[in-house]
Amino acid sequence: MSQNTQDSNFFYFLCNPGSESFLKEEIRLIYPELRFAYSTSGFLTFKETRPLGKTLRPVFCRHFGKFLKRGTLEEVRAVARELKKPVLFYSKDGEIFEDPEIVFGEYALEIIKVTVNDKDQYYLGEFKSTLLTAPWPGGFSPAKLSDMAPSRAYLKVLDGMDYVGAKLLASDHALEIGSSPGGATYALLEKGLSVEGIDPGKMDDICLNHPKFFHHNLSIQDFKVFDLKNHVQWLFVDMNLPPEGTLREIEKVVEKIKPTLKGAFITLKMTKFELTSRVPMYLTFVSNMGLKVVLATQLPSHKQEFLIYAE
Repeated sequence: MSQNTQDSNFFYFLCNPGSESFLKEEIRLIYPELRFAYSTSGFLTFKETRPLGKTLRPVFCRHFGKFLKRGTLEEVRAVARELKKPVLFYSKDGEIFEDPEIVFGEYALEIIKVTVNDKDQYYLGEFKSTLLTAPWPGGFSPAKLSDMAPSRAYLKVLDGMDYVGAKLLASDHALEIGSSPGGATYALLEKGLSVEGIDPGKMDDICLNHPKFFHHNLSIQDFKVFDLKNHVQWLFVDMNLPPEGTLREIEKVVEKIKPTLKGAFITLKMTKFELTSRVPMYLTFVSNMGLKVVLATQLPSHKQEFLIYAE
């Protein structure tokens, strides 16, 4: 069935499968102007019932846009041709069919194939290419897990850097809190950075044997910031603690390294659904450390967690 939404504002959101309930709750709490309309695994739509009072960018999605039309592929392509803008074409499950170059800061269209119960529907949407929207179609990262990587944290580093457009130099020094077994560390070493890791857990030999890696084999609670070996330009945090615990533990480190810090990639674990309501508080906590929160988002390599990127 064809549906034209150009007379009312509908928005669509792509999230990691399993995060739909977090996204729905976040929108209910923070964007009450939006009313839930439809969802299937990894894809949700909402209707704007009154003008939004704030910038739209939920944390628990990878990508979003304004929904224009639903119908057959031929129907949505016909509307897209009339609008004369670049058109991406992909499925909600990550198949990329057409990926033209999109100029940053410009509007583009996208056709999203949604298959439910073996039936295909096609959604036409519009989005503006900015830091708030994904740099890849639908937020599906092209990064591949190296056979040498000790863990999937390797992908979190590549996805995070690419999403925010951070330029890490081979001459830079990174500090990773929660480094075991070394997936993120290995990604940074591959980029040429020197890395210090803090974790009482065992690091993979591929990291331990690297001349540009130093392991502080202790917990962050026992770590003394004056033991740092170098000035830190990049901070990576991924600990198996609730968000409040993670933020409290890194506060002393941020204070020490802030004068030379270029950027911080802070991954927070959503250990309970009820923590959704506290996300604004976590962002404020990071701001109160003296950092500017640039973006909070879920990455395609994330599970029940999200990234805060701050500078």
